Amino acid sequence: MHRGYTCLWRKVWWNPLFFRPGKKFSRFEAWLYITNMLATGTDGGGGRSRGEFVATMRQCADIWSWSPSMVFRFLRLLEEHQMISRVEHPAEQGAEHFIICNYEIYNPVRNRERNTRRNTNKEVVKKGLKEVKQRHTPLPADAGVCVSPKILFDIYQQQNHSLPEVKALTSERLKKCRSRINQAVRDGCLEQYLADFTEAVKKAQQTPFLRGEGARGWRASFDWFVANHVNIYGVLEGKYDGPAVNPNKGGVDGNATSYGNGAAGRTSRGDPIYIPRQ
Repeated sequence: MHRGYTCLWRKVWWNPLFFRPGKKFSRFEAWLYITNMLATGTDGGGGRSRGEFVATMRQCADIWSWSPSMVFRFLRLLEEHQMISRVEHPAEQGAEHFIICNYEIYNPVRNRERNTRRNTNKEVVKKGLKEVKQRHTPLPADAGVCVSPKILFDIYQQQNHSLPEVKALTSERLKKCRSRINQAVRDGCLEQYLADFTEAVKKAQQTPFLRGEGARGWRASFDWFVANHVNIYGVLEGKYDGPAVNPNKGGVDGNATSYGNGAAGRTSRGDPIYIPRQ
């Protein structure tokens, strides 16, 4: 509803629920077809003035399921009520030219101009978002230096000597690396984060539990380091420090709690839960 009007989508005429072949039109439906299709050029008759249409009796009769004489009488009735008026054109056999009176009421120009402005604004917004996205891939670091998310993969490969190898930077791994870099950029500490990531990989190889000496033999992998933004700080803050658990004694004498073969001792990602000694 807009200022007393209900907008009628032109594609409704292709909806089989409302426009069934052979269905006889009412006068109201015939008038809507004239204003909504014929006078807009949607029926294929382009190049005419706004609101102007060519009425071929046989064509309208076929579409409306009327007789040609009914179409003729209906058009004359519309003329009598000053809803349409005849337009003088070179005579064409079987066709008459009309223009809808006060057509701008049914299809005002301002709507077209408004839609043009809206479409222009949408394109400007889309272009702006695209430029922002391009500026952040690769992501800008301090002093305007471009840093690719692949840098975390490179750091791990260079510093790793005893942790699980990583052979390929898959799309899923790249997505996680980009998330870590994005967060560091937003926090304004990208340079510090890269230094901390490097130090965490080094320290993990000196931590018995993280290098696989725990009860389950689990080792910290590249996927674990980039899974979130806090794992590396757990390493640096000493969360996993201390001697690894003795496989034969479970968690009695070690720093990690043993849970047997059940799933209770692992996180939702499958990482073992490490509980420091009290």
